[in-house]
Amino acid sequence: MVTIMWLLRRKPGISFEQFREHYETSHAVLGAKYLGHLLTGYRRNYVLPAETVAAGNPAMSAVLAAKGWDYDCIAEWDLRDEAAFAQVIATLSDPAIGKMFHDDEEHFLDRSSVRLVRYERHETDTSRCVPPDVPINSGSSLWDN
Repeated sequence: MVTIMWLLRRKPGISFEQFREHYETSHAVLGAKYLGHLLTGYRRNYVLPAETVAAGNPAMSAVLAAKGWDYDCIAEWDLRDEAAFAQVIATLSDPAIGKMFHDDEEHFLDRSSVRLVRYERHETDTSRCVPPDVPINSGSSLWDN
C-alpha cells in the first residue's frame, strides 16, 4: 500500500468554515471523480482550533500555544500499490485535469504552503489492552513539565 499525507493551509482572507466547505463540496468531489478509482481510502482531517481542543485545560492550552500549528487540514490518501500512485501522478499531470485541480485550489488553498508526505503506517492492536492499575492524579499532567 502507498500512503500519502497532504498538509493544507487555507488561503489568506477566507475563514476556516469557507475553506472546509469549499474542500468538501468542490475539491474532494474533483478528487473522487478523477482519482477515486485509484484510492482505497481518502480522509480529510480538519484541525480543530486550540481553544476547542484544550477547553478547560490550562496545561493543554499552554502546550498547544507553545507548539503552534498553522495547517487547517491533513488529507490522507491510501492507494493499493505503486502502479496506482503512478497513475495518480499521470492523471494530475494531464494538462486539462491538472488545470481543473489548480483552478479549484486557487479558491481556497494557500498553494505555496502545501506539503506532501509519503509515509509508512504502523498500527498497534489495542483491542485487548486494559488500563493500568495506576490512579490518575488530576492535579498534575505530563504536560506540566
